[in-house]
Amino acid sequence: MEPITAENVDLTSCDRELIQYPEAIQPHGVMLTVDETSGHIVHASANCAAALGVGPEHVLGKLASSVLGRSERDWLGALKRTALDAGPVHLARESFVDSDRGYHLFAHRSGGLIVLEMELARAAADPPARLYSDLRTDIAKLQATRSLDEFFALAVQRIRDFTGYDRVMAYRFDEDGSGEVVAESKRDELEGYLGLHYPASDIPAPARRLFSLSWVRHLPDVDYVAAPLVAAAHAVVAGPIDMSYAALRSVSVMYSAYLSNMGVRSSMVMPLMKEGRLWGLISAMHHSGPRHVPHETRMAAEFLAHTLSLMMSAKEDAGIFERVLATGAATDKLIEALSRDPAPQASLPQVLALVEAGGAAFVGRDAIARVGKTPAQTELRALAQWLAAREGPIFATDRLATLYPAAEGYAGVASGVLAARLGENEWLIWLRPEQVADVSWAGDPHKPVDVVETEGAIRLRPRGSFALWKESVRHRSTPWRDYEKDAALKLAAFGASRKPAPAPPPQRADEFAEAASLELKSQVRGLQHLAVQLSRRQGEAWDEEGRSQVAAMLRITQRIDGLADALMSHAHIGRGLDVETVDLDALVDEALAAARLDPAIELRRPTRLGVAVCHRGSLAEVFASLIDNAARYNDKPARRIEIGVMPGEPKRYYVGDNGVGVAAGDRDLIFQAFRRLGGDLSGGAGVGLAFARRIVERHGGRLWVESTPGEGSTFVFTLAPEADAAA
Repeated sequence: MEPITAENVDLTSCDRELIQYPEAIQPHGVMLTVDETSGHIVHASANCAAALGVGPEHVLGKLASSVLGRSERDWLGALKRTALDAGPVHLARESFVDSDRGYHLFAHRSGGLIVLEMELARAAADPPARLYSDLRTDIAKLQATRSLDEFFALAVQRIRDFTGYDRVMAYRFDEDGSGEVVAESKRDELEGYLGLHYPASDIPAPARRLFSLSWVRHLPDVDYVAAPLVAAAHAVVAGPIDMSYAALRSVSVMYSAYLSNMGVRSSMVMPLMKEGRLWGLISAMHHSGPRHVPHETRMAAEFLAHTLSLMMSAKEDAGIFERVLATGAATDKLIEALSRDPAPQASLPQVLALVEAGGAAFVGRDAIARVGKTPAQTELRALAQWLAAREGPIFATDRLATLYPAAEGYAGVASGVLAARLGENEWLIWLRPEQVADVSWAGDPHKPVDVVETEGAIRLRPRGSFALWKESVRHRSTPWRDYEKDAALKLAAFGASRKPAPAPPPQRADEFAEAASLELKSQVRGLQHLAVQLSRRQGEAWDEEGRSQVAAMLRITQRIDGLADALMSHAHIGRGLDVETVDLDALVDEALAAARLDPAIELRRPTRLGVAVCHRGSLAEVFASLIDNAARYNDKPARRIEIGVMPGEPKRYYVGDNGVGVAAGDRDLIFQAFRRLGGDLSGGAGVGLAFARRIVERHGGRLWVESTPGEGSTFVFTLAPEADAAA
């Protein structure tokens, strides 16, 4: 790993920090962990006397029922009967030391332990009934908004009203992890952040993963002094406790320093989720001092966060569904026209109208035809020759000049290119003009941290300046949407079918897979749209069975959509790989963030993976598939996943688990596409391991499994040929 310098430092250097294992809590509450089998206390926070009247040395190793009091209550039995695997559950409001100081008691499971959190009960600003009554009114107003901008503007205003925070923002993530403040409500005298962009390093992948796991993350006092977690002398669970779900979890020192540099004294963050992924955040900040939001108000905020995510998705999808259907119908009409008259030149006006573009062109062996604003014919011919050297049926970029420097001269008309390969040396090309924009960053995005050297050690300190920093973005167009790329893929598949190239059988199979995938996705999107529209129109009139049937329809269409994606992925794996030097530890971080593993799974990473020369996107799929497999096929009460590397040439990377294992006779079958052992219906298309093996083999390596049934499996792979190919 290269040394950290002022030139290359980035907050992603802190991605190695395992922020889910802080081994400390915020001091406004108390934490205990309890062995679910024996009922004995395994960990206690150093400040536990605040709630229990005695320090950790007097509670560790004791039965939880005796320490928590109320001996007539079967604490352990009650906890075992409660669903605690998806985050903290509010169990009771208790006074544990026979005083009138009430504490809220929360519990969840983590790594074979029950985590108990006790937070001092405080008076809510408004009675719960009033809060929920106001929320119902707000939801009706939010539903009536006509755009996402109007929706978020109202949402942040209402959240600020009932939480009392100085500032509330809505923040949307871009594909590269950076983000933009899309709505803001604040005190008049505060500096505005609306419209500012923040680099991906401000909220790195591990932090985004934690935000996605809990509907409310509350930090009452940025300047708190953490209370360490003390373990019993003979703890039954070795190692730190995963606090991914814990409300009291001590935050990263980088995060608290970052907030302090912004003048923030307290924060509360709620995720905006779409289709199981983190779309953005609602971030509440208090500048005038610490602020503790009572449990009742936080529950109202949690309810609103759920609702905002659902309503946001519906509003965003409503317009997209209409465009998807219109583009699909226009594509079918264009293909019908091309079937009657195979010369694409005659259909160029329809080609241009298919997607939002400034110009379009057909470039063939002997002819070039243009419509709208395009580069000159000689420039189009050179562009087509450059495209011909690239793999795949389509090509899409919103920044052509960064990939093809010759395009800089005509960036004004063709910074964005979407191209469909119709046959050998034949292309349909859509062109989008440059969209020159001044992007306003909160501070210089190229230096998000300062480097401080003290006593010979290099330390990272979040930047102290959030002054407006503008960067003029050139040679970029508006991005191409997925449904526009789907239209291009469908045209490329049509071109391949009417002009079959003398390709070997594997290539013809790939083309068939692409065509089948596109047709499946087109039909499925129509079904999804109809189901959603039907649900919106008839939902109130339906009984529970009707709603359940529509939900089942949507689940089936999602599965078919996943199958179509699997077919497309299978087709693309056989094509060329553009390799680069990749930080595998960062790659695994991203895979884990996307996987959103159950925090009860113990994750071990005993060694750094280092760097490897590989195709980044494909290898990310390998790790994602192996991690998903390890989590999915595990029936143990205490599940475990280990990711590491064995030394040697070539290096052997592995993902191991303590799950169900694989019988010797099945170790080849699990790598067959669309094959599930024992009729498994746990989800997915049944192609993950098959694709993973094919990707590894495309790198020149090998993927295999070592397993003991009932004890677990270890999937091992290399990225280069081995001197001795024997397993």
